[in-house]
Amino acid sequence: MAKSSKPNKSPKAAAKNIASLVPDGHHSTVSEADIRSQRLQDVAALVHMHPDLSDDDNMARVARAVELYEDLKPVDGLESMLAMQMVGTHAAALECLRRAMYANQSFEARDMNLKHAEKLMSLYAKQVASLNKHRGKGQQKVTVEHVNVAPGGQAIVGNVAVGASSENGTEDSEPLTIENNPSIPLNFDPPKTAEARKLQSSNNTPKA
Repeated sequence: MAKSSKPNKSPKAAAKNIASLVPDGHHSTVSEADIRSQRLQDVAALVHMHPDLSDDDNMARVARAVELYEDLKPVDGLESMLAMQMVGTHAAALECLRRAMYANQSFEARDMNLKHAEKLMSLYAKQVASLNKHRGKGQQKVTVEHVNVAPGGQAIVGNVAVGASSENGTEDSEPLTIENNPSIPLNFDPPKTAEARKLQSSNNTPKA
């Protein structure tokens, strides 16, 4: 019986699959370095090259975009695509803000650029939330304001938070954590003043 082969997801295997798409009679070799180079070119293409800037300044802008992409540290294809989109959204938002500052332009043009920038920045916030959700960094906290305790029980004072899921998507074994939680017994008897003790003593004295 032949062994079932699992799909190989390595870059080398991907390169072989890509090479199979080349027409007959042609030869193409794609290395891991080629794939990385293409990925960086895709990021660089998101940056607008200003004709008024020098080549060094434009290259510095491209290097900054690549740095932002790599700072997000994508670990899979989904994170890589999302990180690339985030760099493009960020660059587009900055470009709209820059255009809104042009002198001698109409109010409509300035307003349009500012509205586009607002939409892009809102989109960027959603992208950040999506990336954090994919990485399992979303946290949920529950604040308890009112507690009813049965007679003979005890109340716990402190902040009660539900633990977030771990990075691998599974919940922690102890999802409920308590911070600053001294136990306060319900039968706590506060110290009495001297006047209160004197009044209590007179009430306990047997009458003649």
